[in-house]
Amino acid sequence: MMRVTVHIPESVNNEIRRAAGKEKKSVSSFIAEAAKYYIREKRRRELGLKVLALAGKTKISGDALRHLEEGREEHDRP
Repeated sequence: MMRVTVHIPESVNNEIRRAAGKEKKSVSSFIAEAAKYYIREKRRRELGLKVLALAGKTKISGDALRHLEEGREEHDRP
């Protein structure tokens, strides 16, 4: 494992500590998990945009695109 120092606002620190406590995790493991999740989701969105760009080059029904967007919105809800 590697040690990293970050500077965050006190309010964010408080939220992180509260959330980590609720999940019975250390702050370190909570932040590591959050970073992995962020990277995975960012990659997923980028790939989704590539798919949509490719889809724009072919004829796809409006229903297919609408379902894709609805699925994304549903996935992004907390």
